[in-house]
Amino acid sequence: MPTSGHGQPVLGTMNGTWILDKRRGSSMRGYLETMGVTELAIEAHEKGESDHDTINIIEFNDEYFKIKKISRVTDLGLELRLGQEFRQTLPGDRVKTVLATSDSPGKSVKIVSRMPTMNGIATVVDTKTLQREENILVLIQTLVIKNERNGKEHTTVRYFIPHHGEVAAPAVTAKGPTGKPVRSR
Repeated sequence: MPTSGHGQPVLGTMNGTWILDKRRGSSMRGYLETMGVTELAIEAHEKGESDHDTINIIEFNDEYFKIKKISRVTDLGLELRLGQEFRQTLPGDRVKTVLATSDSPGKSVKIVSRMPTMNGIATVVDTKTLQREENILVLIQTLVIKNERNGKEHTTVRYFIPHHGEVAAPAVTAKGPTGKPVRSR
């Protein structure tokens, strides 16, 4: 195992391809319910996630965090400049804001989003951190969503492990065969 000059294990970085470890972690059900997603859509999401892999491809440095999420449910890209709020105007003049920060670029990131949902505005705190478990790095994602209208809050924890090899074709979603990357400016 690589070590620092002080004999401590080197953790590595998030850069690379990660696959959802379906054997552990939380379901997205509570998160989706807090957003006001319909039961039918939640069931479709659960089936899609159980039948197909969820992949995150991450590039992360001192200036930006870039992620491409590939799954049966969605295929999207997001590039955020650390410390700079990104604003996106959605249909109906609704606004989504996203801010990514990191105390340890490449090893942890906190992404705070405020967005319209089916039942009001939600604040989502998406924290991604690396953790070594024996001889493998694990990417732990903690999603905390709070519905600002009714105060309902839910925490979801998901685990991703390194993925080597081919990445499946992009999902066919309501947006078509591939989502378009969203970039901060």
